[in-house]
Amino acid sequence: MRRLDWLHILQQSRQWILLLCVNSGFFIFLAWVAYPETFKLLVLKMLIFTFVTILIGVLFTWKKQRKQRNTFYQFSKEPSAEHEAKLLQVLGDTHKEPLHDLANQLRHLYDELQDAKYQSKEYETFIESWVHEIKTPLSLLHFILQNRKDEMSPLVYQRLDHANITIHDHVERILFYAKLQAVHVDYSLKKVSIEECFEDVLLELQSLLEEQHVSVHTEIKDIPVVSDERALHFILIQLLVNAIKYRNVDSESESLIWLETGFEHAKDRYYVKVADNGVGVLQSDLPFIFDKGFTGEISNQKQSTGIGLFLVKKLCDDLQVEIEVESKYKRGFTIQLLFPKVNKFF
Repeated sequence: MRRLDWLHILQQSRQWILLLCVNSGFFIFLAWVAYPETFKLLVLKMLIFTFVTILIGVLFTWKKQRKQRNTFYQFSKEPSAEHEAKLLQVLGDTHKEPLHDLANQLRHLYDELQDAKYQSKEYETFIESWVHEIKTPLSLLHFILQNRKDEMSPLVYQRLDHANITIHDHVERILFYAKLQAVHVDYSLKKVSIEECFEDVLLELQSLLEEQHVSVHTEIKDIPVVSDERALHFILIQLLVNAIKYRNVDSESESLIWLETGFEHAKDRYYVKVADNGVGVLQSDLPFIFDKGFTGEISNQKQSTGIGLFLVKKLCDDLQVEIEVESKYKRGFTIQLLFPKVNKFF
């Protein structure tokens, strides 16, 4: 029995222990009056008997409380009629009515919880199914844009390709958001080529970069990174889309994005850095940029959903990737991903 259990039981049993001590004290007084010649021997026997009685009472109380606690735990975990009857048997008939009312309320809440879980699972299944189904017409749209480009004016092609990229980005966000709500998320960890990943990302966003007149400068080394390739691709897409979206349209200077990879010796980690010369983020907003739904107070953020960086943070936390951010208001924003060294893959 733990020390805290002893103290708790003694505190609860202090009334009958005190009564037993008073009773023993009274009989000790009587023994002193009636048998003064054998008083010491009688007192010793009485004290031993009192101590043994208290010890047996405490052990009995502890055993009873442990049984009550275990039975109540089972009842609270599954408030069935069987567990209700067992708890009533332990507590006694005096608690029959309030226990029955509590059991009915818990059973009602348990049924509502199970129904909510079922509906949530159905909704998640529907969303995932819808995302996979919508990818078919999106793939067809992409195929048409690539093969019928000569039949369209440059402006029409640019607008349609921009719409295609935007829709695809939103669909991927929905899919990853639904995936991250699951109790267990499966990731396929393997050696990922950062160089190839960036090539795919830049190719995917090429028309968007051209339409928004954003230039990309790269210093990319193929650092050894272990991650989930699809999740990493999504993270990089979100970081670049974020940099494009928050470019400084009021500035006369060219909109730029810098991509850099390397090894940071101070932290003994590989890094991927995405920097821009856009509007940046207010210093007061920096602690909240990864919160779901946060869009800040900058004017061209009003149409933002605030979900992109939230998903990036969730994925990075799952993949053990550290995030560092730096911002200069109206001068640029930098986000750096720090990947742990995993030697066993290389």
